[in-house]
Amino acid sequence: MLHSATGTGVPQVVESRHLLTPLRAFQSRTAILYLVAIWLSAMLTYDYYARIENPQQQQRISLHHEIVVRTAPYQYRYRILVPNAAEVIGRLIQRLPLIRSRPAVEPLTYSKRAFGISYCLLNFTALLIFFVCQIRLIWLFFAYELALLGGAISALLVDFTFRDHFFHPWSLWEGAFFALGLILIHRRMHWEFLGLSLVALLNRETSLFLVLIFLICTLPRHWPKGGLTKVALQGDTQFAMANLVVWLSGYLALHRLVGYRPSTFFIETALSGNGAHFRYAVALNVLLIGSLAPLILTGLRSAPQLIRRSAWILPAYFGLLLVIGFWWEIRYWIAVLPVIVPALIAAIANAGKVISSDHGI
Repeated sequence: MLHSATGTGVPQVVESRHLLTPLRAFQSRTAILYLVAIWLSAMLTYDYYARIENPQQQQRISLHHEIVVRTAPYQYRYRILVPNAAEVIGRLIQRLPLIRSRPAVEPLTYSKRAFGISYCLLNFTALLIFFVCQIRLIWLFFAYELALLGGAISALLVDFTFRDHFFHPWSLWEGAFFALGLILIHRRMHWEFLGLSLVALLNRETSLFLVLIFLICTLPRHWPKGGLTKVALQGDTQFAMANLVVWLSGYLALHRLVGYRPSTFFIETALSGNGAHFRYAVALNVLLIGSLAPLILTGLRSAPQLIRRSAWILPAYFGLLLVIGFWWEIRYWIAVLPVIVPALIAAIANAGKVISSDHGI
């Protein structure tokens, strides 16, 4: 900002448009949203690399290669999206002048540095999509400031899950796909959602719950006189049912393409592990979400219909994890943060207000 004097001796303000135009651009709400998302994604990408990836790099390389060449254990072999993308990116990075001279690390055809960079790029991309979509999802229903608060809370929760695993890169993408998927559902972008659900299938089979959320969200708020038949004749519901059929067909095709291997993980394995780590698992889950559970449940009463409908899948999701999951692996929470955090924000936004019991489902 420049000052000049008039003949009367009164200073006159002269604005430099070349200076203020970019500054104003960065002051827009959308620009701030993206800057915050980039900032959070960069910090968490580095934190994930330092705490999870770098200390166990050789084990990660081995499992990555097994997934790419289709020799991985049953519980890993069908989650092909991120490992195969990282394989392509790693080979391209190895051709860069600064990386080309580094020796390849067995059993890969490129260096350990290229391997690490490829996963950092994918992790950053997943986190960036997650934070942009998570903040925008909350902004659809609440004040902008609350949306940014929701992004900050999400970052804190995601960071706390960075423990007790060494190769689960699909967990970060689960959050990204769920957050983006809810936005597509809200905007009624059905064909885009169908494509997203198939890509998410290649990431992890928990994308089935996202497809079920889509189907649930097409159901009428009040049951019509025609019953199930009339509901099934609705265009949105028919599309969602077709989406479910396509996803199931894709699931079977993926298993046939990759090939079957006997499972090395059983319910007894989960029960034994959870029994041995019971106190630790309870402590982690209580610290992460449990202490806020009453507030989240209160928020679901006043949350937008999209969030309330999405919460229908939570009992089935966590019921499944209680049976076949390791309870101390709290990365499972990342997928449902696009449901839980908006519910928490709803509780904050409606604190002190009386919520009608006829708020709907």
